[in-house]
Amino acid sequence: MSLAGGVTKGTGPVIKPNSIVRERDGAIGWIRINRPERLNAFAEGMREEIEASLESFAIDTEIRAVIITGVGRAFSTGGDIGVMSELIAQDDAAAFDALVRTGARVVSLIEEIPVPVIAAVNGPAAGAGASLALACDLRLASESASIGFTFSRVGLNPDWGASYFLPRLVGPGRALEMILTGGMISAERAERLGIFNRVVPASELEPAARDLALQIAAGPRGVIAATKRLLRESLTGSLDQILESEIVAQRAAFDSPDFREGIAAFLEKRSPRFGRE
Repeated sequence: MSLAGGVTKGTGPVIKPNSIVRERDGAIGWIRINRPERLNAFAEGMREEIEASLESFAIDTEIRAVIITGVGRAFSTGGDIGVMSELIAQDDAAAFDALVRTGARVVSLIEEIPVPVIAAVNGPAAGAGASLALACDLRLASESASIGFTFSRVGLNPDWGASYFLPRLVGPGRALEMILTGGMISAERAERLGIFNRVVPASELEPAARDLALQIAAGPRGVIAATKRLLRESLTGSLDQILESEIVAQRAAFDSPDFREGIAAFLEKRSPRFGRE
């Protein structure tokens, strides 16, 4: 497993080392939020580090799935309150706007990256941390995890896409209640509501996330990318639009080596060996 922390983007500022740890484990990319002493609250360029890590994995054709998790006992408790207090004291609306916009770019990258992004929610996910988990394609959680859209507790609106994803997962009524009350809910209840795909014992969370990522990684990359795109489009597109998109995707699949390999493997009664294209 290779390790790279503290990414520098172009000629921009050097980002604080290791507040986000990027790992490459074969076909799986890991993004670890690594500020455990502050429950992985976002500060000091961490949003930009997540953005840079996603950009790196997006152009790596060997990466077939990405897992985002937290170090220590939290996934992420969202924006650092100390940082917010400083911005208020300085009346720095521009800096606050930049933080929110970077979060939005992270969510857009998760949507655009051609491989599934899995949130392995190891502990509390609150505020922007909860929104980050929602933006991922799949969510596994430990039994000790919890999730809450706590923005209203500090006088803020939801961001990082929470107002888009949460109603689609739990319905508008439940979403409104969760956001307006700002409470934390248990992993068990979040699983019942469809927020978490699966809840596992804490010791099994990373192995379960890795096993899921490897299962996905064994599939045809082009089909995985197209399926992710189709399901995202289905949230807002009409039936006619989705049917047409399916036709286009199937035509592209027909021309791919993976389709030929899949059919050959089926006829030969063996597991397919899909390529990287």
